[in-house]
Amino acid sequence: MKLVVLMGVVLLAGCAAGGPLAGAQPEDCRAEIAQLKAQLAVETAERQRLARAASATSRREETLRKQLEAMKSIERGILEREDRMRTETR
Repeated sequence: MKLVVLMGVVLLAGCAAGGPLAGAQPEDCRAEIAQLKAQLAVETAERQRLARAASATSRREETLRKQLEAMKSIERGILEREDRMRTETR
């Protein structure tokens, strides 16, 4: 993101200073502004995609954690029941 901002500043500063053309007008910077706009759109879309992926991963991890805890609880119950059965038969 910092690179995009830096690129935008350089492009726009070059346009404002006239760039290679001595008498550059604001219309002359349309290509640079369009390029910056496109790059920002790409960066934003990528960040949103990564955020969604991270969120989905977190939800999946939480679901798996809950399932593991449920299985451990079932296992504890089975072991306790077996232990009670052993002590009752003695």
